[in-house]
Amino acid sequence: MIIDGVFIKYLIKELNINLEKSRLEKIYLSSETTFVMQFYHQGKKHKCVIDLNPSTFSAYITQKPLTSTTNSQFLMTLKKQLEGGILNSITQYLTDRVLIFDFTLFDFIDGPVNKSLIFEAMGKHSNLLLVKNDVLVDTYKKMFFETGRQLIPGANFEFFPTDKKVFDHIDYNTLDNPKMLTKSYMGISLKLASFLFEKQLQISDLVLNPTKDITLNNGYFMDIFPSDHEKKTYETLSDLLDDQKIVNKQFRQSYHLFIEKHLKKLLNKKEQLEKALNDSKEQLKNKDKADYIYQSQIDLHTKQSTLEIYGMTIVLDSQKTLNENAQKFYKSYHKAKRGLVHISQQIKQNNILIDLFESFKTYIDIASEKDIKDIENELIPYGYKAKKQNINKKQKHTPNILTVKDDQATYLVGKNNIQNEYVTHELARSEDYFFHVRGAPGSHVIVKTNNLNEFVIRKASMLAAYYSSLKLSSSIPVDYTLVKYIKKIPRVPGYKVLIKNQKTMFIDIDQEKIETYIK
Repeated sequence: MIIDGVFIKYLIKELNINLEKSRLEKIYLSSETTFVMQFYHQGKKHKCVIDLNPSTFSAYITQKPLTSTTNSQFLMTLKKQLEGGILNSITQYLTDRVLIFDFTLFDFIDGPVNKSLIFEAMGKHSNLLLVKNDVLVDTYKKMFFETGRQLIPGANFEFFPTDKKVFDHIDYNTLDNPKMLTKSYMGISLKLASFLFEKQLQISDLVLNPTKDITLNNGYFMDIFPSDHEKKTYETLSDLLDDQKIVNKQFRQSYHLFIEKHLKKLLNKKEQLEKALNDSKEQLKNKDKADYIYQSQIDLHTKQSTLEIYGMTIVLDSQKTLNENAQKFYKSYHKAKRGLVHISQQIKQNNILIDLFESFKTYIDIASEKDIKDIENELIPYGYKAKKQNINKKQKHTPNILTVKDDQATYLVGKNNIQNEYVTHELARSEDYFFHVRGAPGSHVIVKTNNLNEFVIRKASMLAAYYSSLKLSSSIPVDYTLVKYIKKIPRVPGYKVLIKNQKTMFIDIDQEKIETYIK
């Protein structure tokens, strides 16, 4: 979804038509990053969703049932401060991607009190802030810096600083290319800038026509997509955004729930195993205690509760003789020694499973509906119950590999464990190149080229970074080397490999470029 300042401008008009002067009945969380505000006005109820997920950030009206699934301290603050208030209006900060929900509440002592709920729709920097009298009451993301903008309760609220102009009027005489347009004017995406620059249009010339490019699984407030792509139009922006949520989340939901539940069990088991390991290590000291008893030269038939030796006190079982206590300590030591081997093996195996399920989380988020079957097949051995389908068992399943081509190289992109193993060990040749983010789950990108120049390296690195758990980070490290230096790890699945003779490219993801690569 392309959400820029112009999109927000049209969205606010739509939200105001439905929500202005409504009373906020309740606010709740339908997921960790999805806030739902239920409004009431003139006998009608409306639900406004504010999604802070970096991949699907948006605000829209929905008629779909959304239940409360979780809680947070920030939610409690919003409920206490805003429920029962009247939404006066929704406005935009200049032409930026910022929505301001202005509420009025009645206080028995102070009378009418004005508060603002500010949604900064900024991708990975998306945030929700509660402000009263230009002071932050609370915020979803809290950040403290020695200088500049502070995001902590009690700090003076400031909008993102910028030197860009609002897009009331675009002066094309001062612009040489679309990038200059985005750098000069606030709230204009590169996609829109290219469209405007080509046709020399003003924002006021644009007509609202919510459109989804089904081919690219992308959407905008108007149709700026290639004419040969499959498309769908909507009556409202909320309908477009609501449908986008279905595409992105609905078919993933059951997988996410299963993965999170399994991960929770594995992490609990890790904690228990580490405690058992520490207990066993502590019991190894019992050998020294037994040795000290025999070194004490005290009658071994004596019974006593403690033994003072070498400046330390050994606690004993007073019902047993010194000899019996020593043998008990030896027995405990040998049991702990045997247990250490077993527990260490369990920890190693459990950590492998944790890594595996962490990778599942990453691959579910980047999977298309075609890719999801590969991940489902990997989850079934761990107890996932797949929907029954009529499958020809004799038919061999070929992974759905994303293939990107340009005039310099071919890029094969694996988007899950099965695909990664396939591209690296089946499709790749020793003279090809292997790319992967460093130290995190992600795509195996195989590059077939006769000329590994900077353009190819950057493109492959961006693909590897985009299809990884680090996609929302900046300056992402991507290692690359010849495929001949990639080795399988004995007794470990093929998607886990050893890499040597690698170099590293640090890359930032350019969403516009990614869309052109994978369209």
